[in-house]
Amino acid sequence: EAAYLYQLLVRKFGTNNLPDCSNMCHESTGVALLETVGIGKGTIKLEDLYEAQLILVVGQNPGTNHPRMLSALQKAKANGAIIVSINPLQEAGLQGFKNPQDFLNPLKAVQTLVGPAETVADRWLPVKLNGDVALFQALCKRLLELEQQNPNILDRKFIDNSCLGFASFKDQMERLTWDELLQGCALPFAQIQELADLIAIRPKMVLCWAMGITQHRNGVDNIRAMVNLCL
Repeated sequence: EAAYLYQLLVRKFGTNNLPDCSNMCHESTGVALLETVGIGKGTIKLEDLYEAQLILVVGQNPGTNHPRMLSALQKAKANGAIIVSINPLQEAGLQGFKNPQDFLNPLKAVQTLVGPAETVADRWLPVKLNGDVALFQALCKRLLELEQQNPNILDRKFIDNSCLGFASFKDQMERLTWDELLQGCALPFAQIQELADLIAIRPKMVLCWAMGITQHRNGVDNIRAMVNLCL
């Protein structure tokens, strides 16, 4: 909120060229994305969220820190998206949400008031604190295993034309043991298997994250691991 007000003030002086909160909050995001995909900012538009088939909300508490996102997730879910919360904390806003914008419509306002709160997140994975790298490596390992059963799961044409180092990455994932990965993320194999199956059949996937990912010493590695999954 303070950064937003500061931007309004500075724009009165005729410029919008000023630092914002991302200099602190998402410095690791900028570093990791610039190194891996060549641009240090988010790579989608809001409209892409509405068309996603699968949305992973990682280390992020929308209801507490950016509640306007809840209405966007609500719309995405209405369009068929499955939403997965990956967070040690089961965030209240993702478990029960009543959209305040509904109160602009009298009929919908009554339904919202008397009806149950909407559950936004379809799945909750209570990953161990800072166990994100292990989790995303586990998902990559599982997708590589699934490819042996169905060669069409991975887009090999894209990997061959647009990715560097895939062979060594695959070798690294194969060397990692399930015991160390499951211990690292503190999640049961069944949950990882279920999410990997969803990723395999829902290619329109969005990953979004916040301070639960970026504010670790290894924040850059957290984001690299997520990018590897997407690639």
